Amino acid sequence: MNRIPARLAAPLAATAAVSLALSGCSGKSSGAKHAPAPSANIDANQLTTGTATGPLDSVTWSGDYRAPYSLDPLKTADYPEETILGNVCEPLLRTNPDYSLAPGLAKAWSQSDPTHIVFDLNPAAHFSDGKPVTPEDVVFSLKRNTDPNVASNYADSYNPVADIAATGASQVTITLSRPNYLFVRNMGILAGAIVEKANTVAAGSDFGSATGKLVCSGPFTVDSFDGTNTLVLKKDPNYWDTKHAAKVGKLTFSFPQDPQSFVNGLTQGTMQGAFDVPVSALSALQKATDGKLYVGGEGSTTQNVDLIVSKLDGGLKDPAVRQALSLAIDRAGIAKSIYAGAADPLYAVAGPGFFTSQPDQVKAVYQAAYDKLKVTPDLKKAADMVDQAGAKGKTVKIAYAADGGPFAQLAQVLQQTGNAIGLDLKIVGLPMQQYGSLFTDPKARADYDGFLTLNYMEFPDVSTMYTSYATKDGVQNFNGYDNATVQALVDKAAGTDDLAKRADFATQAQAQVMQDLPWIPIVAPRALVWQGKQVTGAPLTFSYMSYAWGAAVGAP
Repeated sequence: MNRIPARLAAPLAATAAVSLALSGCSGKSSGAKHAPAPSANIDANQLTTGTATGPLDSVTWSGDYRAPYSLDPLKTADYPEETILGNVCEPLLRTNPDYSLAPGLAKAWSQSDPTHIVFDLNPAAHFSDGKPVTPEDVVFSLKRNTDPNVASNYADSYNPVADIAATGASQVTITLSRPNYLFVRNMGILAGAIVEKANTVAAGSDFGSATGKLVCSGPFTVDSFDGTNTLVLKKDPNYWDTKHAAKVGKLTFSFPQDPQSFVNGLTQGTMQGAFDVPVSALSALQKATDGKLYVGGEGSTTQNVDLIVSKLDGGLKDPAVRQALSLAIDRAGIAKSIYAGAADPLYAVAGPGFFTSQPDQVKAVYQAAYDKLKVTPDLKKAADMVDQAGAKGKTVKIAYAADGGPFAQLAQVLQQTGNAIGLDLKIVGLPMQQYGSLFTDPKARADYDGFLTLNYMEFPDVSTMYTSYATKDGVQNFNGYDNATVQALVDKAAGTDDLAKRADFATQAQAQVMQDLPWIPIVAPRALVWQGKQVTGAPLTFSYMSYAWGAAVGAP
């Protein structure tokens, strides 16, 4: 599940290339001057850019908007760390590009009852120093998430865990405190990353630093890291799983500090690939001839742009006012203008990206529930709702990251939209550090009725998304929202292995959440991947945050 900040608005998006006619976006979308939609769309079901057939000596990839804060896979759950570290520190299970789980360090796993998950380790698995991956290493690694001294960013995912123990010479059992068939998904992301116990203990506080030795079992090892500009991974020639061995000898990550450097790096060949391409770069990359911009279909990511209601006792206290603001938002206009067509209107925070990978019959249940939430912007009706709620002229203050990117434009649109329906909606742009504190400090949030976020989850599950922000103990419940019906339904969803029943419980919870609107969904970005002509094999889903995708990259 997504940790606290999702992605703090990236400096790469600092000079958005598209512009929005504000007078059109808060009403009918046809009034806006839309930027052209991306032209390199792929099939929504396409999972990768292709299959690599040959080796490459080296590939340089964008490591996203900053260098990792730590190489400890548990320390920071954000784009740079999750994009990179899964290539070095494998989770217990392998996540596929379609988000399904597959054997990895654990050759098999089973959950014969609602509270016990048994993992049988692959006897061939070993760390980069040649030592075998043992149950002791696995227990130690997973328990680090529950150690307050480690301060794992995935600690909340372990709330259902009662015990983690070695139950055989090559077996580990996780005991849960309550029925939960979704916890196992965490074993396919960095929450389940396995490190070598002896090395980690010996490294102490240096573990994960730029100079601290990182011993894991992935297809790459860390060759060098300057802490700021460049991180170099090298292929482990003795990687235990030959079927998934790396094809690239050296995988270098660079961290461009401005949009033009990012574009130049890709179009001039100093970088051969990038995930999560910023909107500001789309126009230039569409014209480039030495590579291809891949634009996924609807539901190709589990990302979501939302307005988080940060307190339920201010200008957005009344659910009717939140409903009115949501009704007035021209999501289609925002997706087309601000996001250059590389996003889709979002009518529930857990939109299509959270259920398109489900079996068809189950997917149909989620889709039908989602379709019922779709609305056409109606300023008059929204204004009447505000008036009837006695909120006309009420001040609503919304914060955003003032980096000059999509959030700045989106905040202006929301301001005009709110004012058009009778609210006195004020927007406040915050420096990055101050904006980041909104996710961690209740006092920082106290001055605002809401703030914008680019949110994500590493794996797609509707009920887990609502557990995250719409339950009492959810890690992203920033406003104290507490609804017993929602809590009971998401608990039931997690506690059943019947996908149809889970969908029923999850969509019931969704219906209530969308009435209460502790978060207001806006748009869902599509997958945006750039790849040079000499490279193929990258995933075209958000799964790159969860597995060793670099091992699949190579020559066409």
